Amino acid sequence: MPLPSHIATVATALTAAVLAASAAPAAEARDRAAQPEGKIVVFVTEGAQVSWAGTRLKEYPASPNCQSFPPGAHVVANYGTARLLFYSDPFCAVPVPPPFTFISPGYAAHVSPTGSFRTG
Repeated sequence: MPLPSHIATVATALTAAVLAASAAPAAEARDRAAQPEGKIVVFVTEGAQVSWAGTRLKEYPASPNCQSFPPGAHVVANYGTARLLFYSDPFCAVPVPPPFTFISPGYAAHVSPTGSFRTG
């Protein structure tokens, strides 16, 4: 292969690599910026509310913002499009240790009423 042809091939490969590398962060930023959809449903332990009709479920929009669990929170279900992250404190500062750090969409878990959650 003549030298000018070899240089053109290398230049084309480098250009393709630079374009691919610059497109990946843009796609990741777009995915992060997309707001999660759906809802988070929290079941509060019986007796935490006084009602003859049963226990009312608490619903929250799927959001990357921190949300404290309500008093008596017992089970949370993730009906959102993003995983649900759990924290040991009410301010989303101390993540729950693995393997209980998060649940995926379509799953539920027992929770502590002193904790908090957000999607991410």
